[in-house]
Amino acid sequence: MPPVPWRRGARGSAGAAIVVAALSVVGCGSAPIAPPPVSATAPGAEAPPSSCPSWLAAQQRGEGRLYRVDAAASQVRIHVFRAGRLAKVGHNHVLGVDRLDGQVFLPADGIAGAGVELEFRLDDVGIDKPEWRAGLGPEFASMPTASDVAGTRTNMLRAIDGERFPTISMRSSAVAGAFPVLAVKLAVRWHGQVREIDVPVRVDRPSGEAPLRAQGALVLRQSEFGITPFSVFGGLLAIQDELTVEVDVAARPATACP
Repeated sequence: MPPVPWRRGARGSAGAAIVVAALSVVGCGSAPIAPPPVSATAPGAEAPPSSCPSWLAAQQRGEGRLYRVDAAASQVRIHVFRAGRLAKVGHNHVLGVDRLDGQVFLPADGIAGAGVELEFRLDDVGIDKPEWRAGLGPEFASMPTASDVAGTRTNMLRAIDGERFPTISMRSSAVAGAFPVLAVKLAVRWHGQVREIDVPVRVDRPSGEAPLRAQGALVLRQSEFGITPFSVFGGLLAIQDELTVEVDVAARPATACP
């Protein structure tokens, strides 16, 4: 965290202390925030059984192809943005998913019956690796320290109640369009809530044993999942409601479900 210029004297010292406390609470320091109020899981928010067995059966009948997500070759980036009058002394953050899990099914002809299931654990999410921030421009140029990152992780998991709701899952409820540009309606389950989001996805239909590659992007609003974006001192320093999520999924032909 870059030093904050403050005037000398009692007033400046008090102001600096307030800002340091605010930064530590929002996530750029290690001071923990108070846990959020307990929220009940919305009816229907529990993830339904996986479609993988039915997709595998369809593959065995020659009706399509099942693909298993290759976590090592896949990439998910979540961008968290600072807000408030003192936003400039905070950081924007880049979160990355190293253990994306899931499967994709493509029918043998057309898109009717195509589907995708993706899931990752919040405690597996990486934060602010230099290679993730590189190339994102001046708004991401400042590099958080190791203690900043550790504090961000602690405060993030508490703010979103990560212990009670440890995963984010996404499952398609409908697929439209035509290869290579598809419109996927995703049911996103997070924090005991489920919301449907339309996501444009680019995917080339693979042939033979070639891997599948799909790319898309979506916006998650914390408030729509029952999460109040964190702020301190009347919004002096805060986190924006909107999180942008970029997804680049690689998947390989599969012959079994996990």
